[in-house]
Amino acid sequence: MDFIGFIAPTSDTTEQRFEQSLAWNTEHGYTSLNVPIDDYKFYVGTDIHTAISVKNITTLVTALRNDSNAYFGILTGDLVNQKGGFHNLMPALTFNPLTQERNDTLFATLGNHDLYFNQWEDYKSYWGTSSYWFEVKTPNYQDLFISLDTGNGTLGAKQLKWLRTILESKRTNYRHCIVYTHTNLFKEEESQFPTSNMTLEETFEITELMSKHHVNLFLQGHDHNREVLRYKDVLYIIVDAMLDDSKAPFYMIATCGETIDYKFIAL
Repeated sequence: MDFIGFIAPTSDTTEQRFEQSLAWNTEHGYTSLNVPIDDYKFYVGTDIHTAISVKNITTLVTALRNDSNAYFGILTGDLVNQKGGFHNLMPALTFNPLTQERNDTLFATLGNHDLYFNQWEDYKSYWGTSSYWFEVKTPNYQDLFISLDTGNGTLGAKQLKWLRTILESKRTNYRHCIVYTHTNLFKEEESQFPTSNMTLEETFEITELMSKHHVNLFLQGHDHNREVLRYKDVLYIIVDAMLDDSKAPFYMIATCGETIDYKFIAL
């Protein structure tokens, strides 16, 4: 269990963060990426836990920006591991023209570690929002990506209502729908026990929504160990942790085409 209120201010609640994210979205709008091919790739990394070292995340970002068929990356939380971590992490995400061919976009949501020591304020200063959606437009299709904030291990009532509204109003306009968040809904292996899951009631509600609206892929982190399972026609993947001192760090590359394919890359 993560004792958020013990080392982070109780004002950092799910509902309040969601309201702040929505205000940012209203002011800045939602991203629409245009890519020149129908079959494109994106990279996924999670649980970086940056303190000072940024070796693995630099490797991921450089590989992404030198991959001619990849156009963006997604980071699914626990980006940092201590106060001030964001100030060490963010320079590693900055475009480096000496080693990287393109300045591909990076999207993120936060995890429980990103909230400790009032780091929501640091997260906001760099990323602005943790609950949002963006779309990818190809020559013949468009795909929908939805970021959820589960840093406290819950969506909360307002975010759940927002998710339901997006799926009901937008899903049918898109070829694929990919949802990503930090806290895993369920897991089968117990090597990281007692990492928290969502509550059973909320897991039931979310998985029913995912199946009803034909979400193709649900990406998660938090548990540090890979898990791939299909439940009610939705593919749920927990991506391996990629922190620098992990014994087996990986990131994931997904390909969106007629189907969504994926592979894991060792660091």
